[in-house]
Amino acid sequence: MQIEDILKDENNSMLLFTPGDRKEIVVGVPHHAPLGVLKLPSEEHPASDENTGFIGITLAELLNCPAIIACNYFMDVNKHKSSDYYKKIQSLEPKILVEIHGHSRNLARFDIEVSSGSLERSFWSKELADRLRVGFASEPLLQGYSISGVFKDIYFQATRSASITSPGWVSFHIELPRPLRESRQAYLLFCKLLADVFKGILADFEDLKGSQDMQGRVEIH
Repeated sequence: MQIEDILKDENNSMLLFTPGDRKEIVVGVPHHAPLGVLKLPSEEHPASDENTGFIGITLAELLNCPAIIACNYFMDVNKHKSSDYYKKIQSLEPKILVEIHGHSRNLARFDIEVSSGSLERSFWSKELADRLRVGFASEPLLQGYSISGVFKDIYFQATRSASITSPGWVSFHIELPRPLRESRQAYLLFCKLLADVFKGILADFEDLKGSQDMQGRVEIH
């Protein structure tokens, strides 16, 4: 089957993996379903994140990195270290995991919410949100979306996600609203900006880690 056919499949559960040359970053999508498919065959996580798989694939192609997408999946793969999804991420040993999620705006406090899984790691989520906000400011199609990476301010903190809270990599849990996910024009532009931001974060990675360590020491004292 072609990748697009897998992402459009409403009936079967599949774990889609696409390789890439840039191994230090991995894109994960744990709750994909096609647009219009609101429920997953998972009792633990029945609500789908519609169309997130297409966003994940697009971002991975722009970054030339691996993507791992749970399509219409029967379990909540990012909550368990025993899942094939988690184990695949672990086997790749990335520096950065980017997870794409979707929300309906009923609970989210911002259009786009970014978390790194804890208050202690919020240096990273704030860095990503700040860089994205700069890119959005010059794009009329995106500049109306509010963004936050401040752990205390957002609803979707991802504190129970095994893949996001893992100490093995720096993680970014990105929650996107439905209008952005369903507009191909909007999400293609978003993916381009996001890819550029992550290229910059990778280029600055060691300096950013140093800044995070310094911030942690200052907060402790």
